[in-house]
Amino acid sequence: MLEFMQSGWTFNMNVAIDYTASNGEISSPNSLHYINPNNRDSMNQYESAIVSVGSILENFDHDKLFPVFGFGGIPWYNRAGGVSHCFNLTGTEDS
Repeated sequence: MLEFMQSGWTFNMNVAIDYTASNGEISSPNSLHYINPNNRDSMNQYESAIVSVGSILENFDHDKLFPVFGFGGIPWYNRAGGVSHCFNLTGTEDS
C-alpha cells in the first residue's frame, strides 16, 4: 500500500449497506440494523463495522468524503420502482 501512495495513487472510501430481508426485522435485536430504543448511543453491527474499518481507512482517503450506498431495498424516492440494487443514501436520486 505504501508503494501505491508513494507513486501518487489516492484512495476513496465508499460504504455499502445491505437492506435485504436476510438482515432480519429492524425491530428485532438480532437484526444487523437494530437500533436500541433504550440506548441510542449504542451502535448496531453495521455502525460498529463502518466505524471500525472507517477509522483506519479515513487516514488514507484524500478528500475525507465517504459516499454511502444501499442495496436490496426500496428507497423512499423510488417506491414505485421497487427494490433497487444500488441507491445512494443522500435521500435524493442524485449521487
